[in-house]
Amino acid sequence: MIDAAEGKRKRKAGGETMNRICVIGGTNIDICGTSCGPLVKRDSNPGMITVCFGGVGRNIAEVCALLGADVLFVTCFSADSYGTLLRADCQALGMDCSLSHVIRDVPSSMYLAVLDQDHDMAVAMNDMRLLKHLTPESVAAAVRQLDPSDWIILDANLEEECIIAALRNAPCPAAADPVSIAKAGRFASVLKDLAVFKPNRHEAEAMCGFRITGIESAREALDRYLEQGIREVIISMGPEGVLIGSAQRKLWLTHRRIDVKNATGGGDALLGSYICRRAKGDRIAAAAEFAVTAAVMAIEQDAVRLRILKEDTVLQKISQMEIRETEL
Repeated sequence: MIDAAEGKRKRKAGGETMNRICVIGGTNIDICGTSCGPLVKRDSNPGMITVCFGGVGRNIAEVCALLGADVLFVTCFSADSYGTLLRADCQALGMDCSLSHVIRDVPSSMYLAVLDQDHDMAVAMNDMRLLKHLTPESVAAAVRQLDPSDWIILDANLEEECIIAALRNAPCPAAADPVSIAKAGRFASVLKDLAVFKPNRHEAEAMCGFRITGIESAREALDRYLEQGIREVIISMGPEGVLIGSAQRKLWLTHRRIDVKNATGGGDALLGSYICRRAKGDRIAAAAEFAVTAAVMAIEQDAVRLRILKEDTVLQKISQMEIRETEL
């Protein structure tokens, strides 16, 4: 197995321009049930059930790997059969997992989601006990191997101490996904240290304390985050598009109507693809258009799970998204 330092030496010796993206976060088994009809509470609903690899951190790392990025993935894998398969799959995708940990006597993390008949999440549950074994010391050691031109992506499944350790020792920009309303608070004390923050609409509204209902409230939500020191804010608004803001510009990007196949993959594809393009030097608006296109592909074609998300394909499909920019 190639260690992280050796992998980076080979990358630079070959003269490649792609910067390394270090993803630190969770990996788990996703169990997803989609109802065939309207969901009935407290009853057994007919539906279709799938089992696949997941986890916000792993999903984002997968998106980056599929788009050709040089990915260092830092997580905890269980030593059980699921964990062994998860680790092997990450390595097969080209991720460097040499700084991840294999933990015995703790089961693999699990994520259980129930989708309604429109393929949107009705309720979910996660068991992320395994990730508590990732220590602030190991996270700090991992990020110290990075260069200023690299990127870090964190998810809120991490313990707050690990998040703080990553940002205190980071030599490069960091992005974050708050994962859920319940876990978003883990970033509350370090928002000023983030280059990019990507909540979804529900997370953003909960953190801001008001609903986003139009142009004025959208601008106010972006301003709330920017005032705390974040350089770039992305708020995924579901079928209503994406809000993106920086000190220089604020935009509401809308797109054509989406034929949803799996809504759970959109946010991970949005953040992973956005950071891939920013790491390549794209300006914010261009990176956002690329990311919106990748997210729509993930939702409509289940492109991440099927592993058909490729950089060239995304670039070709941008013009088909009918993306419109509204200045805020």
